[in-house]
Amino acid sequence: MQHPGTQRNVVSLALPVALFLAVGAAATLPYQARAQDAVESRRIEVARRLQESTVSVVAGSATGSGFVVGPERWILTNAHVAEGGRWGGGLVVRFSSGTQAQARVISGDPSHDLAVLQVQGTVPARPLELGDSDAVQVGQAVLAFGSPFGLDGTLTQGIVSARRDLPAMGGQLRGLIQTDATINPGNSGGPLVNSRGEVIGVTTAILSRSGGSQGIGFAVPASYVRDLLTSVRAEVAAGGVRGQGAVAGATQSMPGGARSPAQNVPSPPSSAGVRGPVWLGVFGEDFRAGGYAGVRVQQVIPGSPAQAAGVLGASDPAPLYVRQLGIPWTGHLILGVDGQPVRSMEELTTLLATRQPGQRAVLSVTVGPGVLSGETTVKLTAPPAEAAAPRPRTRVRAPRLPR
Repeated sequence: MQHPGTQRNVVSLALPVALFLAVGAAATLPYQARAQDAVESRRIEVARRLQESTVSVVAGSATGSGFVVGPERWILTNAHVAEGGRWGGGLVVRFSSGTQAQARVISGDPSHDLAVLQVQGTVPARPLELGDSDAVQVGQAVLAFGSPFGLDGTLTQGIVSARRDLPAMGGQLRGLIQTDATINPGNSGGPLVNSRGEVIGVTTAILSRSGGSQGIGFAVPASYVRDLLTSVRAEVAAGGVRGQGAVAGATQSMPGGARSPAQNVPSPPSSAGVRGPVWLGVFGEDFRAGGYAGVRVQQVIPGSPAQAAGVLGASDPAPLYVRQLGIPWTGHLILGVDGQPVRSMEELTTLLATRQPGQRAVLSVTVGPGVLSGETTVKLTAPPAEAAAPRPRTRVRAPRLPR
């Protein structure tokens, strides 16, 4: 039997231990709160800097994003955003202060969907710092800033989900930063920054079947931005800056919503560009479904300008990236030529009839349609003698579409 005094000793020893644990836990809570407040204060500070230096880039009826970069205070944006200004009255840059200014393209890197703009007049914002995109790790926190759906000054938060290559119509964009930060149409060209506010990437694309963010967005690494700026500065020093014009061959992957390809109203396939001075070398049919109107390519003639530009028809095997993404394959859908909409084979042929051999044309194409979209540049040539008119045996039957 235990002596009563021993029990009292045990209790008296336990009380200080319990009091110590309670005091230690209470002391930890204020520390955690202070740490959380510090993180939040830093995020707010970064947001204010992004608000000052991120801009909206208005290209005709479309709006993208961009940001001030370098001591020259140039505007960095996506090539596909800058390309849109060629046909809509030029480019206008809108700052958070409310100031608006005309801008011109001075250089670009279409293979990485980048363009550099120069604003006419004073830039009322400081440049953002470029970070080390090679040091980006999966799991680190990131912030995206831009003008989704024209809503200027929108900040979202996420993490780096992966580093990967993204298929595009002109080839591949390599080493992109994948993030789950909410990105929507209009974010294109905006900065993706780390927790210190350094730009580690330029928002370029989302993968979506609904037209909105589904947690899969991509940004071009800042290392490519740094290389482009170095090239532009060398060009300026040599006295040879490119003026405003096309950022030809720019690739874009800004998906819209997935639509059922079975809802189209096809017309008999016909050949594009064989009745005028140039030819494209495709057989296609009119396509109208789910808000899309264009020419669905049925067959691409071997050795044609279209084949050289990477255009594929329904009779061609689906590209690897289409299979990987699970996109129904019915051939490329041509939506426009040089920024002008194409809604039928007749319109496509009419536009091509105004071109001359040796000229280049930018085709706006999509697959899905709308799941993955982009542009590819085609060098037009004179039609071969045997393609002077469509021949019945070259007509192809409309493919059986997946249910």
